[in-house]
Amino acid sequence: MMRGALFITTLTVSLGLGGSARAQCVKYEPETVTLTGRLSAHVFPGPPNYESIKRGDRKEKAIILTLAAPICVEGSDDPTDTPEHNVRELQLLINKPADWKIFDGRLGKRVTVTGDLFHATTGHHRTKVLFDVKDVRPST
Repeated sequence: MMRGALFITTLTVSLGLGGSARAQCVKYEPETVTLTGRLSAHVFPGPPNYESIKRGDRKEKAIILTLAAPICVEGSDDPTDTPEHNVRELQLLINKPADWKIFDGRLGKRVTVTGDLFHATTGHHRTKVLFDVKDVRPST
């Protein structure tokens, strides 16, 4: 059940506008998705063992978008893009250097992010579903 959250795909599907709605799914790339959520930064253990910073693994910083209500993501023809339900956190893949300024300045605040979703495949991926960011803007 979702209340007050707005999620938009390129098909302009809106969920939970002022009422309850049955959970809807979005799709992996190549479909473009726009989601709104709160930003946070987390530090994880990286190479060589991805287990413990205290035991010598490098620190890896990940920017996470936390959604107000969970979404589901439909599987695709790509075998790595498996269906996921109750997705509430997405790691952001930030490609444009200018976007880092927006992210760093908005930690703890809401943003609207547009891009493509893909499923985690490596040790660097910290959530099951990741967001390849094409555009980010502050949200109220």
